[in-house]
Amino acid sequence: MDSTSIDWYRVPIDAATLKGFTRKSDLRGFLQAGSFLLIFAATTATACSFFRARMWIPMALVCYLHSLFLNFLGMAAAVHELSHGTVFRSRPVNEFFYNLFCFLTWNNPVHFRASHMLHHQLTVYRGRDKEVIQQPVAQRMNWVNYLSWLTFDFKAFALFMKVNVLHALGRGDVDYFYWDPLFPKDDPRRRAMCRWARFVLIAHLGMLAVFIVFKLWVLIYLLVFGSFFASILANLCGAIQHSGLAASTPDWRLVCHTVKVNPLIGFLYWHMNYHTEHHMYAAVPFFNLARFHRVIRRDVQMPQKSFLACIRLLLQIKKRQKDDPSYIYVPEFPSTAAPPRWE
Repeated sequence: MDSTSIDWYRVPIDAATLKGFTRKSDLRGFLQAGSFLLIFAATTATACSFFRARMWIPMALVCYLHSLFLNFLGMAAAVHELSHGTVFRSRPVNEFFYNLFCFLTWNNPVHFRASHMLHHQLTVYRGRDKEVIQQPVAQRMNWVNYLSWLTFDFKAFALFMKVNVLHALGRGDVDYFYWDPLFPKDDPRRRAMCRWARFVLIAHLGMLAVFIVFKLWVLIYLLVFGSFFASILANLCGAIQHSGLAASTPDWRLVCHTVKVNPLIGFLYWHMNYHTEHHMYAAVPFFNLARFHRVIRRDVQMPQKSFLACIRLLLQIKKRQKDDPSYIYVPEFPSTAAPPRWE
């Protein structure tokens, strides 16, 4: 199945209105990406101050907060949105933050952009979208994952280290999302992907060596491995994107959740809680998604009322799927919505 053969349902919207919603903004981009960079610098500096003062408990607490935040710099939010190129009017500025945040979180900008484009074209189609594979909720939301997300995310660490090392060695067939492979051998993006992996690996090894020589142990955590700890909030935000819903269905309203969240989570998550809207019209920047939702809500599913309400829903789906593995959640629609498109 080619991506162009999927007749996706989109809420009808006139071209002038859509154009208004798709305008990029350097100011809004700087406010969001710049504030993320400032928070990263602030938690790093604060933890270093406690380290120098030998105040170990406050240092550990700040390091934990640093990691909770750092995970939103990566694929969970910042890297994801910047990969679309919808934030800044200036492409070089967009690419600067995209590459910087990829570097800080061990992500590969070449690979992620290409893989994520296919995820949008083939959203949760079995055998086609391998970035997100619909599976029983229990396979993601279980106690082993909860404990690792609260502490050290050993699965993510093993995957990212393995893929980066093998890419650095020129093994382009290896993949984060189990494509086989993402890029054919004659694709120049494959070589660019491997070059980035060499840069990331050499740079992080260089930082590691400097921090060991000067006994700056806390910086090893903060700047090299911090994104592999305390990933709980980012992973739960990821869970509320597609979990428990249909697969191989040409209607983003049936395969994506839209969730109302509090302002803090909305800020950290770059408003990707409006996930149906994001998939349906990916050119709409994150800072316009809330307003965009209000315009098209007559024809999209009823949103979950809060972040915790959606987590409770996923746990209910998990319980239902234990008794009936074929169960999927079908969201409610307002009376004004077009009928769901199942095929």
